[in-house]
Amino acid sequence: MVLSKIIEWDGNRVARKHGLTYGEAWRDPDLAAALPSVTSGDIAMGLALLGTDDPQLRSLRLHVLSDRTIPLLAKLESGMDQPDPEPDLLMWAGATRVKAAWEVRTSQRARDVGPERFKRFHEMLASAREPLLYAAQTTLTPTALDQLQWFGLGMEIPREEMDQLWERIVALDPHHHCAMEGRLQVLCHKWQGSHEEMFTFAREAPRKAPPGDRSHPLIVRAHFEYAAMALDDRGLDTYGAVGKMLRDYFGDPVVAAEVAGAADRWLSGDPSYPTAAADAHCLGSALYVGGDEQRAAAVLARAGTVVPEYGALWSYLGTNPAARYARVRTRLGIPLPAV
Repeated sequence: MVLSKIIEWDGNRVARKHGLTYGEAWRDPDLAAALPSVTSGDIAMGLALLGTDDPQLRSLRLHVLSDRTIPLLAKLESGMDQPDPEPDLLMWAGATRVKAAWEVRTSQRARDVGPERFKRFHEMLASAREPLLYAAQTTLTPTALDQLQWFGLGMEIPREEMDQLWERIVALDPHHHCAMEGRLQVLCHKWQGSHEEMFTFAREAPRKAPPGDRSHPLIVRAHFEYAAMALDDRGLDTYGAVGKMLRDYFGDPVVAAEVAGAADRWLSGDPSYPTAAADAHCLGSALYVGGDEQRAAAVLARAGTVVPEYGALWSYLGTNPAARYARVRTRLGIPLPAV
């Protein structure tokens, strides 16, 4: 008990020393500046943010706004009853209800979610359908359609319908990155697909993408899904055992070569999009765990000081992911600011 408290204290000290925080690693100055007002109830400001012409930025903003405005769900939905409702308001309200429902369900595997919780989850999720469908029919971007992928997973919509939904997304924008990540979940073994389908998609989707494109880390996310299921199936319950398995998996020559190839394609361009730091954590943590420290250093130099709770391997390696990340950077010779 004493030792664990000392380790926790030291980890927190390291995180504070370098100004590391937990959260979502994105960079959008306009969104960051507006969030306090939006979360205080300024719906008009949120709608202005969603009005961007950049389809990738629009999806990021919807993701963040729907996550942060769950307490405003009733206010968002109150605008749905007006004549000629604003499509972006309906989309925002529907996406926020999807987020609120998934909070009820939690991220546990289905076998660990009790029947009562599932019932509440489905009841809450069901009413997101109409506003998202309306928004999808009245806009020319896949943002609302992407949210329908998450709605469909929760409501256990048949795979055939999910495939048709994906076809509609591709027809509007075959390079919509948020939608690609949603499709990866649809195709993974734990939902409606298989390991083979997931890996095939993750390899094919970025094939024609330019250097530095956000789709290149997709294959690494597929490996994360596979490794996470393997860890769960084995029931490993210590960081030592988990770390060994991950080192074995990501150090396998075939896997390591695939991760390295994705990292090289990503690094050879200009990954300056708003979620580049999150992808740097994804790629860099996989490279480091697999023993490719030179590439890991090049990638993690772009990862910044926000440590994502999901989408990287730091949380599998110890009780304090931020401290683990800081120590990895020190080992690799990548300085972090001291605050």
